Amino acid sequence: MLKEIYHNLTTLRFALMIILLPVLFMVNALIYSLGGDGYTTQINDYNRRVTENRKHIVEYADQSLAELALIGPGELPKRPSRLIFCAGGVDEVVSRSIKMRSDGTISRGRGVPDEDYKWRIPLKLAYKVESAGTTPTRRVKINWVFIGILMSFFAILFTFDAIAEERSRGTLSLMMSNTISRGQVLLGKYLGAFVTLMVPLIVSILMNLLIIVLSRNIPFGASEWLRILGMVGLFALLISTFIFLGLFFSSRVSNAITSLVWLLLTWVFLAFVFPSLLGTFVGNLNPIPSVDEISMRRQAQLDQIDDEWREEATPKLKKAPSIEYPSRTRAWAEYFTAIGDTEKQIADQHIDQQLRQVQLARDLTQISPIATFQYAMEGLANTSIVGYVDFVKQARRYRQTFIDFVKTEDQGDPESLHIYPVREGLSQKPVDPDAVPVFEERISYRSVLTQVGLLVLFNLLFFIMAQVSFLVGDIK
Repeated sequence: MLKEIYHNLTTLRFALMIILLPVLFMVNALIYSLGGDGYTTQINDYNRRVTENRKHIVEYADQSLAELALIGPGELPKRPSRLIFCAGGVDEVVSRSIKMRSDGTISRGRGVPDEDYKWRIPLKLAYKVESAGTTPTRRVKINWVFIGILMSFFAILFTFDAIAEERSRGTLSLMMSNTISRGQVLLGKYLGAFVTLMVPLIVSILMNLLIIVLSRNIPFGASEWLRILGMVGLFALLISTFIFLGLFFSSRVSNAITSLVWLLLTWVFLAFVFPSLLGTFVGNLNPIPSVDEISMRRQAQLDQIDDEWREEATPKLKKAPSIEYPSRTRAWAEYFTAIGDTEKQIADQHIDQQLRQVQLARDLTQISPIATFQYAMEGLANTSIVGYVDFVKQARRYRQTFIDFVKTEDQGDPESLHIYPVREGLSQKPVDPDAVPVFEERISYRSVLTQVGLLVLFNLLFFIMAQVSFLVGDIK
């Protein structure tokens, strides 16, 4: 092992690595701790949204429970990850908040042909998915995931000639003429490459964290330090995987150049070609309806509801709802509920279809160890698609919690008709803003275990391939 480490330290590739790694990690630290794309910008935006949302709740709670119930609690912001500098994930392509609101005031458009009655569409969740951008001008994010991909490249640079070069020079047969076994040779080359790669990586990571800690812009707690330690473990698993892959190819061919060509082709395929092809395949397999198609479908269903109510219940909807006429108000509540259920179903189904497509593409691309490493890093950083799906589910549960709160609060007003979701059917008295339930995001990291297990399996698979190939291969 020591011989392998000494040999690696004297190569040009090692010099390139020890120059490039610290530079990339320092640039990463400066961008995300001091620059405009970092945690500071995101947390300031998050705090601003929380403050505005609180003002929104106080404003409408002071008016009446009915007004608050119909306007909704406002925006549900997603707390930014302190480890955004490690993995950007879906935080770069989705909105960091979900709006729980009414679609606004409507008059004369539906329901009441002879009165200028204004009403609000019942609450729904408004999701926004932003474009990630696929143009050549899109800036590369220098985060830990990007550096991890680079480390996998360095792993093949340090192993492509580990066996093939010694075989072509004849030093391998000389080495095997001693009492040393093939397994010991393979282990020594593996450990030599692993230590050569991991030590500069760990030193660069410590430099990165030192800059971030000294900047005091990203506060770290025990949870963040544990997750960073887990990320270092992910780096080790990825590097180990590609070392074994490099040793496999190096043991299969007769010269180092052939080994390097095969390894480069394999690396490019696993890092870029394969994920892109699978993403395109999944997108064509189950295309997502466009915004215009969704809007047309929504309008058609709402028009159908209007037609049904005009034909079957026109007498009930000729007059606007009123506190003095409970039966008329209940009819409007049924009408609003039908509209609200349709709005909720269309919005939820659309985002669910988008998220399922992204999740399917990511599940399929996990056949690549590089993709698996990326998703595991995003999981620990809380920027993964799984984390965003959990956020959406929590927002939906909060929607129901808010509605249940409104109904419970309304029961305490004897003057109310207790008819939801009609303004005239709910309490017209103010409500204590502090009593309104607050949305709290809960984070789970259980999904990371799957990626860790896959990386371990990749290591076992490539280790067996390298071991068998070297044991049965010719040493001359």
